[in-house]
Amino acid sequence: MKKIKLSVAALLIAGSSYGQAPQDSVKISKADLQMILIDLDDILSWQQFDIEEAEASGEDAKCGKFEEKWGSNYWLTLMYNKLVTIYNEQD
Repeated sequence: MKKIKLSVAALLIAGSSYGQAPQDSVKISKADLQMILIDLDDILSWQQFDIEEAEASGEDAKCGKFEEKWGSNYWLTLMYNKLVTIYNEQD
């Protein structure tokens, strides 16, 4: 019974402290953000190549398309666009 009480207490403490940090508490340097953008750009260009290859062979692209609003291509493009906005806002 003591173990259950300790476990419940630990879960309550962990649950109450989860997500308490302000949203802007995580800082990424502009250089690191630039590297992330380069990597995302590479991934998106590889996906674009895969999409074009799939279309040329008459198949469906498995990563979706941004215009269709589904798949990894859509979500990575949204992430890339948001990070570009953040990058341009940094001083």
